Amino acid sequence: MTDMIERRAPIEPRISYRPADGKHEAYFLVTIPIVSTGGLEGMLAFERTLDLSHVLSAGKEAPPTIIATTFQREYWEEWHNGAGTAVSTEMPGADFHLIVDTDAEVLQSVGRRLVLTGIAVAMLALVLPFSVMAASGMRAIVRPHQELEKSRAALSTQQDELTELAQIAQLARESIMVMDEYERILWTNSAFTQLSGYTQDEAIGRRPSELLYGPHTALKTRREIRKAIEDERQVQTEILNYRKDGTAYWVNIGISPLAASVKTGRRFASISTDITATKDAQAKVAEATAATEEQSLRDPLTNLPNRRFLDNIFDTSVTNTDLPRTLVRIDLDHFKNVNDTLGHSAGDFVLQQVGKILKDGIGTNDVAVRVGGDEFVILMAAGSGTGDAAELTKRLLVKIREEMIFEGKICRIGASFGVASAIGGLIQNCDLLKSADSALYTAKDLGRNTTTVYTPQLHSIVNEKRMLSAEIEYGLANGEFQPFFQPQFDAQTQDMVGIEALARWHHSTRGLLSPAQFLPVSNQLRLTPEIDRQIFRYGIEKVQILNSLGLFIPKIAFNMDTHQIVNTRIEDIMLGYDLGETRVALEVLESVLVEEQDHNFVNRINNLRQKGFQIEVDDFGSGHASVIGLKHLHPHVMKLDRMLVQPVDNDPTARALIRNMIEMGKALGISVTAEGVETAEHAAIMADLGCDTLQGFYFARPMDFEDLKSFVSQQNHGVAGHAS
Repeated sequence: MTDMIERRAPIEPRISYRPADGKHEAYFLVTIPIVSTGGLEGMLAFERTLDLSHVLSAGKEAPPTIIATTFQREYWEEWHNGAGTAVSTEMPGADFHLIVDTDAEVLQSVGRRLVLTGIAVAMLALVLPFSVMAASGMRAIVRPHQELEKSRAALSTQQDELTELAQIAQLARESIMVMDEYERILWTNSAFTQLSGYTQDEAIGRRPSELLYGPHTALKTRREIRKAIEDERQVQTEILNYRKDGTAYWVNIGISPLAASVKTGRRFASISTDITATKDAQAKVAEATAATEEQSLRDPLTNLPNRRFLDNIFDTSVTNTDLPRTLVRIDLDHFKNVNDTLGHSAGDFVLQQVGKILKDGIGTNDVAVRVGGDEFVILMAAGSGTGDAAELTKRLLVKIREEMIFEGKICRIGASFGVASAIGGLIQNCDLLKSADSALYTAKDLGRNTTTVYTPQLHSIVNEKRMLSAEIEYGLANGEFQPFFQPQFDAQTQDMVGIEALARWHHSTRGLLSPAQFLPVSNQLRLTPEIDRQIFRYGIEKVQILNSLGLFIPKIAFNMDTHQIVNTRIEDIMLGYDLGETRVALEVLESVLVEEQDHNFVNRINNLRQKGFQIEVDDFGSGHASVIGLKHLHPHVMKLDRMLVQPVDNDPTARALIRNMIEMGKALGISVTAEGVETAEHAAIMADLGCDTLQGFYFARPMDFEDLKSFVSQQNHGVAGHAS
């Protein structure tokens, strides 16, 4: 087959001749091959009759001219052999010849060159039209066909590539659509069918909005997609779609414009990824977060909103509005007795009952809140005034004072109410809590189980307290709180064995103030811990000075509340001081023995004990005594309350009670200190009863540092003295 191809004549356009009936006419056949990839696929052929008289006639005497094929030419030469002289010329690109027959005379007369020139002219006149025709055929038929073949080849390659891309798109896990500029679907892949439930036939020609959008598909997102298509730009967003069966699903969709063409116009490709699982997870997280947030805003015991909830309301809808509101502060009376006598379970039961009373008793738009402990707040509906609040508290008090039965035991409590209202312009909404607090404290001072309204008269008192609070802050900043010191003595030898640091305020204009004059306000402002820290620092500093002067102080005791002990790094305050052998004692109120302390407090006490601090219980026997609590805390010292000590000189019962307490302390390995020793008889009786240490006016009154320095100096020189 290869040899045949190699021997094949060149594939070129050809002109063939066939004589016609006329003397000077002839039929010419032009054949133009159609070639593809080197092979002949077909032939374009057309025939034309030409009048050659104007070409072949050279005048009347022109020699005869014949057009002949190659075979005819050979025959002519054989037939006319020797009969004359013939000149033959082959036509280029054709299978015929021009033959001019003439005799020798003519050839001689005109010259062989002239004859050949004439033949050449005839050939040019004949061949030129057909050459042009052949060339035109090449340009018009063959070359376009060749270009077409090249285009077909390129298109075939592109189609192969597109086929591969289509296969890839079909295999893709993402849902793919191709849409026109009117959002009509032109093509989808199999993932689209799997995701949406619609077949390709069902989808083509329809818009996604007709198939996939549903009642909860965001209109804003639909408009965003439509606007991007109109602007011929990319868009990436999330949208809620619906399957054919009506179930909803979320997709992350990206839409991009494709290259436009005159034939296809604008088109867009859409690729969607199913993110339903992610959205469900996000929804669950959001739901859990909301539940956690809701839980964080509720009191778990009473299921009432908590203090954080109240703060949020004040921040969002109370303090930032001009609409005046009314607020009620509630504090339960005698609730501590329930805890002390019946236990904390009974106390929790009472709090739950009070929470139910408040929920059932308030109005629809009122809000009851447990702010902590046995304290509650009612934020009344907008438009409610002090009269409405007073009526509400009256109804609530009746319910709260009813007997509550817990495990067959009767629980009796009461409640005090403080009412403050911004109606009338006396205060602003932002002052409601503070003003209601002030009214509540007044209600308690008036005997409890009552309601006090914040009035202009109370407002004046509050303003004085506020002025005092500002002065307390100023005093703290300027170091005006200083310790006074009261010595303590051995009951048997009456030697000084320590001192207690007591807070005093050197007010710049009011003079020296005792704790009773500023502690109620400082407690309300929660500034007492800061005062205690200042007293502690100054007390340590003064003892270091006395020790350096040779006036050794065996022990110094400081009053500390539970909050102060847990939250203040007392040991850090002492880092800059060296007290030598002086012991530092921390006095806590007896109430810690009956209050259920958390692990932080217990661990903190143990940690301080390990670091060398002594723990003492102050005011023991003042009404909160608990042997179990005393044993659990195991302090170094318990200090008998002065109210127990005062009557020992004339009350045998008091002496017996103290004797039992001292014996109990001895049994637990606890040293006993008696406060309030004001006479020599007090001192003698307490020593006989077994007290270890005595403290009171009989020995010394509280004194400032300079007086203490003189007092200790006299003690060291053996000078006995008692306070008058």
